[in-house]
Amino acid sequence: MLTSSSPVVASAPVLLLGVDENGLGPRLGPLIATAVGLELEEYPRARLQRIAARVGIGDSKQTSAFGQMRVAEGLSLAIVEALHGRVPQSVDELLELVELDGPQQLRAPCPAAARAQCWSFDVALPAFEGDVAEGRNQLARLRKHGVVLHSARSVVTCAGRMNRELRRLGSRTSVDLAMFERLVLAAARDAQVDMTVVLGMVGGIRDYERYFTLLPVSDLSAATRSKLAVSYQVRGIGTLSFEIDADARHLPVALASMLGKYVRELSMERQNRFYAHHQSDLPRPSGYYDPVTRRFVQESLRLRQRLGIVDECFER
Repeated sequence: MLTSSSPVVASAPVLLLGVDENGLGPRLGPLIATAVGLELEEYPRARLQRIAARVGIGDSKQTSAFGQMRVAEGLSLAIVEALHGRVPQSVDELLELVELDGPQQLRAPCPAAARAQCWSFDVALPAFEGDVAEGRNQLARLRKHGVVLHSARSVVTCAGRMNRELRRLGSRTSVDLAMFERLVLAAARDAQVDMTVVLGMVGGIRDYERYFTLLPVSDLSAATRSKLAVSYQVRGIGTLSFEIDADARHLPVALASMLGKYVRELSMERQNRFYAHHQSDLPRPSGYYDPVTRRFVQESLRLRQRLGIVDECFER
């Protein structure tokens, strides 16, 4: 487990992976899991957390609320540019660069009407007045302190896939954890060296070994448990630490949280534009359990029936 008093120091660079989710609880829209990898000579957690906070990087619940995505957008676009050499100009291009499966595979199982709901409006970027130059400056401040971006990947689980996975795995927590596992395994394949992985705590679980569906339990060593974290050594991967408030405490998890929030808000923006195109007086929902989302669900019912959008692809 990483603590504020004990920075990680090594003769070779530390490969630190932060993993977080966005959208586990909402009524509408996708669940997003995101992993951001950093290379550092050392990891003074508390100092980098303070530096990140000064430049506007932190828990997306505080930095990137619905309707307040400007900072997260500029930073997310700068992260993708730093890793891929170009700024994506559309949501589809962004997903080509960061989504583990890519937009083609995401669209493949969709019924035609649901495909139109989620994919017919390819929003131009930036969509929320974000400035990539501001994001570049944020990353430059981090580089001065030895932080080098290594990777950034997301997994998108739409409402339809979420409902199918819920039937297979039994709970949102299990669906979320399986997405985390996919990201960790993909990062391990790319890195081919042991990593230090910090993940947001999923559902208050303390015995993750009972819930893993992709990570081989035979490769886990005994867990270390505390009030803040549950940690494992995993053969072929490194250290996995599930921590409470990881997005507020760890820089790579904060970056993952902000990038994931951006991907989720773009998904909701596409859906909102689709419905506004067909019925301009509908409210624009966040997708969370709030009065605006409740009104949208009620007032869009006849339109959805007319368009043939099945409930499974609309609401979790």
